[in-house]
Amino acid sequence: MAPWPGFDRLASDLTRVRASMATVTAIEPAAVERPFTHYVQHQGRLFRPVLTLTSAYLFGAPRSTSERERLVAACTGLELIHLATLCHDDICDQAATRRGRPTVHAAFGTEAALVSGDYLLACGTSALATLGGRPARLAGDTLRELCRGQQLEMVDRYDVARTEEAYLSAISGKTAALMSAATRLGAALGGASEADQDTMAAFGHSLGLAFQIWDDVLDIWAPPGVTGKPPVKDIENGVYTLPVIYALRESWRHGGELPRVLKQRPATPDELDEVVRLLGELGVRERAVAVARHHVDEALAATRRVDCPPEAATALVEVARRLLPEIEPLLPTRPDTVSR
Repeated sequence: MAPWPGFDRLASDLTRVRASMATVTAIEPAAVERPFTHYVQHQGRLFRPVLTLTSAYLFGAPRSTSERERLVAACTGLELIHLATLCHDDICDQAATRRGRPTVHAAFGTEAALVSGDYLLACGTSALATLGGRPARLAGDTLRELCRGQQLEMVDRYDVARTEEAYLSAISGKTAALMSAATRLGAALGGASEADQDTMAAFGHSLGLAFQIWDDVLDIWAPPGVTGKPPVKDIENGVYTLPVIYALRESWRHGGELPRVLKQRPATPDELDEVVRLLGELGVRERAVAVARHHVDEALAATRRVDCPPEAATALVEVARRLLPEIEPLLPTRPDTVSR
């Protein structure tokens, strides 16, 4: 598929974002900088900046050097906020690895990881503040949602009565809110109407829900080495995600073993293996994947409502497909991804 005009700038714009992140977070001396920039130096796929950039491309931006600079600042701010949440999440989860490397928490200690997350939050919000009032307010509102979602997850830990509604509310804040902010801000900087900004925010939100559900499925059933972190870490930490919630519902109904096994704390490797076996017997993986597909469908439906050429919306989905090949099973068959 030939790129829609504007999408061919993605690689060069991402190079600018990487450079901007390094500049914004630079600090001396080196002993201070190392934990602060650990995740900046070992970046992932920059999915949120990609969402911001491609959402702007839909509406023809950037048209000038100043517009490109504003887009880069938006991408920088949102990605640094994301990296800040990783520092804090890894403390909460006592995670040793992230993207196949030691976490800040594991490499430099809990106190350094806490301050590193705070520093990255400060750098991210500072970058977004250069864009003026509305982006700054969006950053603040998004941070509130991120904190709300993370706290909702924490208060539900080890709760065998956790509901699907509680789970979706938590991931709506901790994951989908930032993706929604990325697509809304990109559309706004691209010159989209208020209606199209709302639609793009809905696209990002639905995509974020699907992404998190699929990630939670992979936490249990991914082949070794796919996720870059130990398997069943969520279950070990008492975070009962959608497959576990469905399995618990079935187990309560039929007097099964799962609630009893999950109440064993801390769980041994044999007990975790038993949980995975019980989940497989109950067939809940397919049910969770079906919900993820539903949210992908919702995201695709949003692209059909945007006031842009169908080819541009198709390019947007293709970028997501290439950037996240592991979610390929959730996406429809080409080529009529966003046919109208």
